Amino acid sequence: MFDISADHAIGLYAGFLALPIALIALWLRPARRTVPGTAQAAAVLMAVSGAIHLGLVSTHLEEPITSALFLMNGVAYVALSQAFTWRWWRLASSALLTSTILGYLLYIALGFDTPDQVALATKLIELVALGLVLVPVRGESRPRDRAWYWAALAAGLPLLTIVSGATIWGIDLATPDARHVHAGAILQATNDVATPEQTAAASRLFSDTRAAMLPFDDWHQAWAAGYRPGGPTNMPTSHWMNEAYVKAGYVMDPRRPQGLVYANTRRGPVLLGAMFQMPRLNEFGPDPGGPLTAWHQHENICFTPFGFEFSLMTPFATCPLGAIDLSAPPMLHVWIVDNPGGPFAVDIDPSAVAAVRARA
Repeated sequence: MFDISADHAIGLYAGFLALPIALIALWLRPARRTVPGTAQAAAVLMAVSGAIHLGLVSTHLEEPITSALFLMNGVAYVALSQAFTWRWWRLASSALLTSTILGYLLYIALGFDTPDQVALATKLIELVALGLVLVPVRGESRPRDRAWYWAALAAGLPLLTIVSGATIWGIDLATPDARHVHAGAILQATNDVATPEQTAAASRLFSDTRAAMLPFDDWHQAWAAGYRPGGPTNMPTSHWMNEAYVKAGYVMDPRRPQGLVYANTRRGPVLLGAMFQMPRLNEFGPDPGGPLTAWHQHENICFTPFGFEFSLMTPFATCPLGAIDLSAPPMLHVWIVDNPGGPFAVDIDPSAVAAVRARA
């Protein structure tokens, strides 16, 4: 969801190009002085959205229905963006914006497309434009039932925004693509099936790492080596990080993993595995085991100031109030306990953690 599909990038370029053109076109029209600023702003945003839709037509020609919808939406948006003096402009614009937003949600819910940043940005533009279109302005005739109008405006637009965000978010998390197999994590691209050589290499990496981690079964040894808990220790597990190894930039060195993962038990920390981490974002490490040892990068995870993981970032690229957005460089876990997901899984299964804690 946080990537830009290759066939959608042209729509983004079209939108950026349309913005100055729409502003210039608006400035050159004397009639703009007869309409409020909110209507002018909405017209510009609709022109940008229309350009994005038109830009996507050429990349979806093999999908006749999709390309036709993009064409009709684009033409309608551009036409209405220039008709802001029309008596029925606000009614027509609000109807088009609402139907486009709801239609898109239905479209992705049925599996005809998947959300990405271009789609999210376009929906956000349309939601803002809809708000500008609906807000009453001084001097215009008021709706007969003003209480009903304000109630619909106060509840309807926020509800549409929430429904849009929740739908897009839920669909993306429920149907991840091959590289987003874990909520909030991007998986390193590899071949689909491990070769015999890759299987042997993954086995060697596991054996070497497990042997090197034996001293850290005693958490006191890990402390003496420079590892410190990176979060609260009242959770089922904790990552212990060695900042000296992080700064040194060791790459997949079984003797110097940047992190250790412990289960927090009544008798103290119990080692679950090691974690290798690359120095920089978007820089995946060596992958000797192919799909067996693919690195992963956590993106757009929201944390409270106290270090607790709160939630995934919302579809509109914001964290909940009081939380901050963090991304972590690519990492690779090596689980030395029995993990149903495998020794190199992105996460350790809660049942494996529960078993370790029960035995302690």
